[in-house]
Amino acid sequence: MVAIFSDIRILDFSRDIQGMYTSLLMSDMGAEVIKIEPVGGDPLRSDPNYRFYNRGKKSICLDLSIENQLENLHALIKSSDVVVTTWLQSEAKSTFLDYENLSKINPSLLYCSLPPYGDVGPMADVPGDDGTVGTYTGIHEGQGGEIGTPLYVQLPFATYGTAFTASLAVAAGLFERESSGLGQKIEVPLYAGSTSMQATGFIAGEKVTTPRRRGPGPSTGLPVYRLYKCSDEWLFLACGNNVFWNKLCIALECFDLLEDERFSEAPWNIPAEYWEDLAAILEPIFASNSREYWLNTLRQSDVPCAPAETREWFSRHPQVLYNEMLLQIPDPELGMTTQVSPPVKFSVSKSPVPVSARSPGEDNELFTSSISKVKIPQGRGNQHPLDNVKVVDLTGYIAGAYGTTLLADLGANVLKIESFAGDGFRQNGAAFQGWNQGKEGMILDLKNPKGLDIFHQLVREADVVAENFRAGIAKKLGVDYQSLKKVNPKIIYSTVNGYGLSGPFSEYPAFDPLIQAQGGAMRDQGGGGDPVFLRIAASDYTSAILSAYGIVSALYYRSRHNKGQHVEISLVNAAFAYQAAEYFDYPNKPEKPRLGIVGQSVDYRLYKAKDGWFFLSCREDTEWNKMCDAIGRLDLAKHNKDARVRNQKVLNHTLESLFLNNEVSEWINLFRQAGVKCAPNQTLRIIHDDPQAQALGLTTETDSYNLGRIKLQGLPFKFSRTPGKLELPAPSHGEHTDKILKELKFSKKDILSLRSKGIVG
Repeated sequence: MVAIFSDIRILDFSRDIQGMYTSLLMSDMGAEVIKIEPVGGDPLRSDPNYRFYNRGKKSICLDLSIENQLENLHALIKSSDVVVTTWLQSEAKSTFLDYENLSKINPSLLYCSLPPYGDVGPMADVPGDDGTVGTYTGIHEGQGGEIGTPLYVQLPFATYGTAFTASLAVAAGLFERESSGLGQKIEVPLYAGSTSMQATGFIAGEKVTTPRRRGPGPSTGLPVYRLYKCSDEWLFLACGNNVFWNKLCIALECFDLLEDERFSEAPWNIPAEYWEDLAAILEPIFASNSREYWLNTLRQSDVPCAPAETREWFSRHPQVLYNEMLLQIPDPELGMTTQVSPPVKFSVSKSPVPVSARSPGEDNELFTSSISKVKIPQGRGNQHPLDNVKVVDLTGYIAGAYGTTLLADLGANVLKIESFAGDGFRQNGAAFQGWNQGKEGMILDLKNPKGLDIFHQLVREADVVAENFRAGIAKKLGVDYQSLKKVNPKIIYSTVNGYGLSGPFSEYPAFDPLIQAQGGAMRDQGGGGDPVFLRIAASDYTSAILSAYGIVSALYYRSRHNKGQHVEISLVNAAFAYQAAEYFDYPNKPEKPRLGIVGQSVDYRLYKAKDGWFFLSCREDTEWNKMCDAIGRLDLAKHNKDARVRNQKVLNHTLESLFLNNEVSEWINLFRQAGVKCAPNQTLRIIHDDPQAQALGLTTETDSYNLGRIKLQGLPFKFSRTPGKLELPAPSHGEHTDKILKELKFSKKDILSLRSKGIVG
């Protein structure tokens, strides 16, 4: 079978990682991606990571000042399906490569714009990058926890989140175009990508309590969901529901904890004033023996746990080897490289084997060859990208539920089916809203033959079934892919799980921090010290967004080839996706720079001002010189990039002392006037009052079933012709059961009978 996007041509004009990674995710699914570079090659080629982000892509170098090259570019645009850019809107217009101009050349073109803050709003022309946008959107402030000081997060979550979200949006645009024949502009700023990776971090309302913030050290936070030091090494304990809490107490032979009123609301709702009480009980227990002992003891009792380890260790993990998540790819410039595999797996459409990046201009003959593309016929336009797509949602927690929420945001009709016990994260009242907005809800006993029959009726009319059970549970319930494709052969079936459906660890329970711990993110954040629990649930959110991307991609494939299939993403695979560059390895690879808890270098870090913190980014010599000029210290401009590394201690001290003299707003105004990338450090919750977020539609309000009026995440993507949809709040438990049964032609008497028998609720 052919790859998902084997009939798609993408022109990648991006000069930033979020754009290159977006087109890479689609290239890995078979799209023909052509990287458009200036004559002599993209300046970013000086970074070896460029070889990863542009693997498998073709390369064309051109000079737009030459008339015939511009004409050839227009011919190429006419034959393409997608354009990816990371320009500021003013830059795109100045080169006549904005959507308005390109759509005249090709009305079927999807134009994907990935600027720092957006193409509209008061910050549309403010330059930015991962460090500055991450600071603006609360990533570093959130990591700081209770100490009130931001801590620089080593992983570029704003960049990665943007690439994942943009890939989903482009796939949705391609799917919609199958019926309309029309292109449109798709906008996913770094700002939106950052919020996608923190989707429930900014829910607010009169009845929404701000969760107690975890401190920066490993031994802080909710005591049943945190790092513990054993007699030798660190492990992470993750009791993500009351069942696992009970198993923990039994495994540790601490039966009295089950009767202790202080912990009666375990695991998630233990009052903060009792956290230290429970920690004081658990810490000496874990310290009394080795990590290996406790891992064996807890796993035998089915308690979720994992060692905090390095990326090198994880590369040799039995499940990682089984999932084949690392590839050996020879590169003509770097030698034999290690690169991550495509994270989403498909049962029917197979992805091509990745190959190395091309040389600059290696494919310039495309300009002189005949370029043709079958004209896309125009048909019925849609109101939303996923209009009339029906999703039966068996997911829970974050990794499963947030992915189907994104499908609802794109216009799909999503029905959340729960057991009588309900989603394990309903205890997290406010956060549950963010992970499940836009859905209807139904209670159905799948273990009852009649309940399973009702489920089959839903599946026959559905396009998608999504689940994130532990391996083996779906088959036991009779709702696995092999069973359901007999009910509906064209169904798209999505699985999100911890380790994979098969393999040596497939039946182990998994939560986000367990994969964080094993995958090296916690060790990386801790540097040379103790591991650090990242506040962003990166494994969960990445799995969720990529599951939605996989589902929509499979819908596109079905529209072209009339075949359903099984789509699978695991938290293990997701860990490689959000650490893609970190796992990219080659001979003599230098260590990633780091500057303690404030950043990477003197020209890319957090600085303290008189009244707070801000992020300064001026890594290129031209940017550094602008910064020096702005602060009136041209004497510092003599330090080029290499000199800044050699003299980092002195330069840090000089700038730290200088920046304490003025307030954050003064420095921000000064640097923005000089064209230097910077951002004030702030919490994510300010998004609801931020004019830029409002201009992008990143914040919305709704009436929840249990918390009254709340503010939460809006749409992380903008479509110029078929906007997303925000209509329903998260459902109360079984809120729409009767409505759904009536649509299935059950009478009122039938429904009462089903309720009395405990089949529905």
